[in-house]
Amino acid sequence: MLVELSTNASDLHRACVRLATELAHLPEITDEPVHFDITPKRMEITIERTSTILRAEVRKSGAASIPFTVLAGVLHMLPYFGKNVVEIGFSHGKMHVDTTVFYSRSILLTGTSCNERRRLSLNNRLESA
Repeated sequence: MLVELSTNASDLHRACVRLATELAHLPEITDEPVHFDITPKRMEITIERTSTILRAEVRKSGAASIPFTVLAGVLHMLPYFGKNVVEIGFSHGKMHVDTTVFYSRSILLTGTSCNERRRLSLNNRLESA
C-alpha cells in the first residue's frame, strides 16, 4: 500500500455518514469522487465542497480519491468494528479496510507517483555509478 493509516472505526463511520447526508441534500448529485488527504496525525475526507477531519495514526502520507460507491461499501462494514481501531490503506485501484479489499479502477492516488519514484531511483543509480 502506498498510503496507510489507522483510525477509530466509530469516528470514521460517523464522519462518513455526516458527509453522505450532506451530499444527499444537494440539489444535483454528481459523480465527484471522495477525496482523502492523509498527513501526519490526521485524515481529511472531502465530498464536493464539504469536508471533515479525523485523528489518525499515519504510517504513509498521501492523497487518494475513491468513487462514492466504494465509500458506501465501507460505510456498511464499519459498524462491525465498533469503537476499535481499523487499518486503512490505499494503492492504485485498491482500498483496504482491515482485511476487506475494495477494487476499482477509479481508486487513484493523487499525492504520490510511481513514475517519479522510478525516475529518482534510476537517477540515483546512474549518479552512484
